[in-house]
Amino acid sequence: MSTRGQQVMRHIREGIAEARYPGGSRLNEVDLAERIGVSRTPVRNALSALAAEGLLDYTPNAGYTVRRFTVEDIARIFRVRTELEGLAARLAAENGLSPAAEAELRDLLAQTGALVRERRWDDEIRDAFLPINRRFHDTIRAAAQNPFLADLVRRANEVPLFNLIRWRWFDADLLRQSQDEHLELFDALLERQPERAYRIQAEHTYRSGRRMIDNWSRTEDEIRAGHAAGTR
Repeated sequence: MSTRGQQVMRHIREGIAEARYPGGSRLNEVDLAERIGVSRTPVRNALSALAAEGLLDYTPNAGYTVRRFTVEDIARIFRVRTELEGLAARLAAENGLSPAAEAELRDLLAQTGALVRERRWDDEIRDAFLPINRRFHDTIRAAAQNPFLADLVRRANEVPLFNLIRWRWFDADLLRQSQDEHLELFDALLERQPERAYRIQAEHTYRSGRRMIDNWSRTEDEIRAGHAAGTR
C-alpha cells in the first residue's frame, strides 16, 4: 500500500481506538478524503483493507461502518480466554517442557528482561516486545500438545479491536509486571505444577482483559458524554 494509503489507515485506526469513529458510525469516503487531505482512491483502498481486517463492516449500496464492540463483548471473550489459556498452561505443566521449549522460554524471558531494564515504554520497546510475548505464549500452547485447544485459543484471540487497543494503555510498569508473571509461570511449568500454572496464567489473562474493559468503558463513557453535550 502507498504511503498515502498507510496514512489513511493510520488515521482511521487511531480514530476507532480513540472512539472518534465509534462503533456503528458510517465512514464517508468523500468526507474522509477532505478531512485527511488526500484523494478518494487511497481512502477507498484503506476502507477495503480495514474491512478485511474486521474493523469495518461493508454493506452494498450503504458503504462502510465501524464494527461495534462493547465492554460486554470484551468481558465475554476474556471469560473464555481466561479458561482456555489457563487450561493450556495446566496441560503444559502436566506434560512437562521439552528441552527445546525450556530453552526457548529461557531465551524469550532474557530478551524481555533486557527490555524491562530500559525502564521505558515507547514504539521501539513495544515493537520489540510484542513478537517476544506472542512467541512466549505460543510456546506454552504448543507444549499443551492439544491442537483443538490451540485452535480455540487462536479463535478467541482473533478479535480485531483487541489488537488495536490492547497495548494502548500499557507502560513500563506493566511491562515489568508482565515479566514477573511470565517468570512465575515458567517456574510453575519447570516444577510441573499444573494447578499453579493454571492459576498464574488465568490471572495473567484476566488482568489483561480487566485493563481493556476498564479503559474501553471510560472510552464509551466519553462517547456518551460527547453525544449528550452535542444534543444540548
